[in-house]
Amino acid sequence: MNQEFKQRPEDGADSASQSPLHSVDSNDTKKKASHVQQAPAAGSPPNGGSRAWLVVLGGWCCYLSSYGWLSSIGVFQTYYEQNLLRSYPSSTIAWILSVQVFILNGMAPINGKIFDSHGSNALITIGTFLHVFGIMMISLSAQYYQLFLAQSVCSGIGSAMIFHGATNAVSTWFSSRRGLALGLASSGASIGGVIMP
Repeated sequence: MNQEFKQRPEDGADSASQSPLHSVDSNDTKKKASHVQQAPAAGSPPNGGSRAWLVVLGGWCCYLSSYGWLSSIGVFQTYYEQNLLRSYPSSTIAWILSVQVFILNGMAPINGKIFDSHGSNALITIGTFLHVFGIMMISLSAQYYQLFLAQSVCSGIGSAMIFHGATNAVSTWFSSRRGLALGLASSGASIGGVIMP
């Protein structure tokens, strides 16, 4: 770092009375400033750029695997009624799926606190593990309580962490185009609802 920039003159100080170490040629400053790209103000989102739009793409994938998965619960209801849980009434089977929806939406305050403390990486990493683990346990389940724990609890908590982590991550990269960014990211839920069943 140059010595001439180490100390700034006090407001109202006479620049002629300062030592040559502290004097700055205005032409040199203009030349240096023209080559330096201005960073956004601290705390303000960049509102675009390749990294911000890659966050939107990642959010799209997260929406596809969380809310897109949730959009196909009718298929699970039908499958459970016809195969695994034939002896249970439809209303009892529906508890598996309705608790999963409740957990996905109801964990927003908890996931918000985790996001504020640790960021989206922690939410999405842990959520991905829980969601995939829950899906694997569904494939091994044969009884009602096993399906409830695997799909409602484990997969529900995992998909909630993925969903809220993605929503919060996209929101922090945009302020003026936040609606567009969240709209593009949330279209992944619609695509997931079409391709997953």
